[in-house]
Amino acid sequence: MHGDLEQEESIVVAQRQEQNILRGISASFTKRKIQRCQRRLGNGRDVELHVTVADLYNHLGDARLAIESFHSAIKSLLYTGTPLNAANSDQLIHIYRRILALDPLNCEIALKLGQEYLRRGFQYRAIELHSTLAERYAKKGDYQKATEHYQQIFTIESGSITARIACAKLYEKMDAPDQAAEEYSHIGDIYFEHQRFDGALEYYQQAAALDPDDTDIEQKVHTTQQVLDGTLIPQAQASLQKLTILNQDQSRLKRSLAKKEQIEQELRSNIHVLKQRYAQSEVQKNQQLRATKTRLEELSTYVAVFKDNLEQVTLEKQSLQEQLEQELRYKQDLEGKLAKLSSLVASDRKDKPSESSQPSPSSLPDQTQRLESAVIRLHEGKVRLEKQLHEKLQQTSQRERRLREHLQQQNSRGTTLERQLSEATQEQQQVERQLQQQLQNSLHREQSLRKQMKRLIVQHEQILEQVEREKQETEEKYRATQAQMSAVETTTMTTLEQVHGELSLQYDLESDFSEQFHESLQEISRLLYTQEQEISQLEQL
Repeated sequence: MHGDLEQEESIVVAQRQEQNILRGISASFTKRKIQRCQRRLGNGRDVELHVTVADLYNHLGDARLAIESFHSAIKSLLYTGTPLNAANSDQLIHIYRRILALDPLNCEIALKLGQEYLRRGFQYRAIELHSTLAERYAKKGDYQKATEHYQQIFTIESGSITARIACAKLYEKMDAPDQAAEEYSHIGDIYFEHQRFDGALEYYQQAAALDPDDTDIEQKVHTTQQVLDGTLIPQAQASLQKLTILNQDQSRLKRSLAKKEQIEQELRSNIHVLKQRYAQSEVQKNQQLRATKTRLEELSTYVAVFKDNLEQVTLEKQSLQEQLEQELRYKQDLEGKLAKLSSLVASDRKDKPSESSQPSPSSLPDQTQRLESAVIRLHEGKVRLEKQLHEKLQQTSQRERRLREHLQQQNSRGTTLERQLSEATQEQQQVERQLQQQLQNSLHREQSLRKQMKRLIVQHEQILEQVEREKQETEEKYRATQAQMSAVETTTMTTLEQVHGELSLQYDLESDFSEQFHESLQEISRLLYTQEQEISQLEQL
């Protein structure tokens, strides 16, 4: 039994080791794949590669680097600054949701995702997103951020009763009774608009309990109670209905005004993006111009060096040619001297037999010896001179061969330098043409951007003027609506006061009538009692 347990433990340990080895192999393979993807990124604007790198980092368990890669993908998507099409917007939403899956409480990404939902018209998704984040913050205990997300919901859908109830409860936990009372009052207004007066009264009473000093809430409680009791006359009900319609108009005007302000903000952001793009294009153009000027300066220096080298090679070539001519003249001198020496030797050989065949009778033996020794010395000098001449001729030939080889090398070097100079000149001309083309393109692009900027600025100013006019009209309508609401409220209050006065008068009349009726009954009772006594007396008689 003990042996079986040890065997099972060893199997488990081996499996764990195998899993660790496989995990390590998988991690190393993933890291190599990340490196390959990063090398392939190039300019860093490949969205798919950034998302792939983020997935690989997520596979390694490194959430921080995965989120950074997702942010790089977002920057690549938003690089152009133009509104996204549906496919790119779906991709952006997918990346935002991936980031929130790794970092659920990232407020910045949540707000951007909500804005993208609203831009695409997915209001229900934006509401669901902010509701989920509000619940997460509430569970975490961060009630302030939870209520902020609920307020985001109210800007999208003001009639969300569930969200307002949750927000009001959070305000109660935050010890903010005024704000909680305001939310309960909004809920009561929603119920009242839908003519569910019992629910409206319940939430008005909760609001009044939290903020008893608010006279508006107290008035709403009183009015709703009168509606439920059925004591309002039809004129007051009509006034309340008119007031409800005016409230709805006011809400629509507020939404329209908020939408126009949002459009104005989008226009301002678009102009800001265009200005940034124009500044970036200016910077890129200046960088290209500086790089091209630097390249031209390098080419000019290169050409100047080549020209100097070519002049130096030409001078060396002339010097070598002069040295070669000197060597040739020296060789000719040596050959002339050798020819003279050969002619002297030949003439000496011719003279020697004649002198030996005709000896002078006056010649003496010592003269003969001197002559022979002179001939021997002359012959030795001749041999030595011939040897020296041959050596000098060989040296001259070798030197001439070396000079010719060096001259040939210098010629080939000069040819190479001329070819390189021609290539450098062609490259310089090509770079100059490219620079001219780039300058022309930059000027055309700058002109088009300026025209586009002017056109957008004019459009923006026109739209701003239109928005301002509509805003003023909306504000005037809003003020008129407020005035109408105030007038209706005043009329309603006056009517209610009149109704209350009439009811009080009716109650007083009913009280007087009841007292008179009781008095009449008592009088009738007394009369009946008197008649009965009289009848009884008559019967006795």
